[in-house]
Amino acid sequence: MFLLPKGNPLAENVPISKLQLPDALEKLKNGKLTGCAIFDFPAADCALVYDEGKLVTAIVHRDGTEIKEQAALQSLVELMLLASSGTFSVYALSKDITLAVMALVGGPATIDSQEIKLIDFKALLDRIKTEQMTATLKIYTPERAGLIFYRSGTTVGFFHDASTGIETSAGEVQQIAGLPGARVDLRVLADTDGFVLDLAGLIDIRSLWEASSGNPFATPAPAVTTSAAESTEPAATESAAPLSANDIESAILDLANQSVGKLGRTLAEKELMNLGSVESLKDPDKLQEFLAALEKGSKLLASSNKIREMKEAISAQAAQL
Repeated sequence: MFLLPKGNPLAENVPISKLQLPDALEKLKNGKLTGCAIFDFPAADCALVYDEGKLVTAIVHRDGTEIKEQAALQSLVELMLLASSGTFSVYALSKDITLAVMALVGGPATIDSQEIKLIDFKALLDRIKTEQMTATLKIYTPERAGLIFYRSGTTVGFFHDASTGIETSAGEVQQIAGLPGARVDLRVLADTDGFVLDLAGLIDIRSLWEASSGNPFATPAPAVTTSAAESTEPAATESAAPLSANDIESAILDLANQSVGKLGRTLAEKELMNLGSVESLKDPDKLQEFLAALEKGSKLLASSNKIREMKEAISAQAAQL
């Protein structure tokens, strides 16, 4: 069960059809939000956590998987574009609760889906206190879920699936812990030495949104060709100079843009960044990995024939590396 706390509501259940994502996120930034923005779609959920206007972590739950950080933001844009319905809510939270939620959303799992009856629960609580963890303890069954928030080892609040706000009593969460088959997750915030990365600075949401909201199906303009005389004359005097890696990268990005639209170019840039450089495409396995990722991300944006032609053209460019 995907559960996040509700604090002071700044917006609740706003239809996403009324939302321009870049403008909404800009308002959260300029308003110095400390808290979270929650997107609820029919087949997915997304949470963005803010600390004084900085977008510090993001997560999407979709098709039984978790997508995090920059990839989550790209997935959010896709969901906003494709979903037939959904809602948007924003809740302001205290600094203590927000840090615990950062652990819940982005922290590593110190305990993952462990049955409560198999652990020494008192020893676990003592460990949280002794190690001064900033963390969230999630206690849940298939039907119920509760959260306990910690800041530096001290309990700072409780929340459960029937809560309307942060609670100061553990009563309901304790009842969930006593249910048959109850399990527990513990996610702890990593020590950042006070440095908090702003995800909004790593990805241009407005450009991505505008590319997605445009017409990715538009037929690209025909390429400018030279006359036979112009094309053969240089060949008579000298052979063509080999293309540089930068030239090939630009050609691959242009092919993705022509075949899928601006979102295709953004997708290609992301996948090349994940590989490290365009020269990684010399490796046949890396090339196939790159092409598979492009195909997966393009299925909703172009026809299968268009995608096949794009993959063949990109393979031809990669062969020149």
